[in-house]
Amino acid sequence: MRAVATGFGAGRFPAVPGTAGSLVALPLWYWSDGGGCVIFSSCARTPRFVPAAREEMAATGSPDPGSVVIDEIAGCCLRHRNPWGVRPVLLLFLLFRLFDVFKFGPAAWLDARRGALYVVADDLAAGVCAGLAYRGITWLIG
Repeated sequence: MRAVATGFGAGRFPAVPGTAGSLVALPLWYWSDGGGCVIFSSCARTPRFVPAAREEMAATGSPDPGSVVIDEIAGCCLRHRNPWGVRPVLLLFLLFRLFDVFKFGPAAWLDARRGALYVVADDLAAGVCAGLAYRGITWLIG
């Protein structure tokens, strides 16, 4: 379970584990042509990754360890219901990292709570916010 929580080691990246975890989502989305990654995220929304996060939290003794990146992977996949290409992926990746790091709106509310469910849920909220922001930007620029 800890391997799942850490994105099979991506969460152990020393400098930026959240970004490393987010990068793990990109080949998953590409390989699955979008559909499989949405299913992956749907599994996260039904708290299947919560026990994995809880186990890593217990092992590290931290209420929100940086090594738990399954939430970044799920949140990144959630916002990837858009076309594949360098520009869309780069914009979506940057938007997700922005919403994940700065925790706006619902992500901030969820991040302020304690527990494995909230560790996973705040990044799902960031993924939704990134997807909405992407849709808004693409609508504005036509």
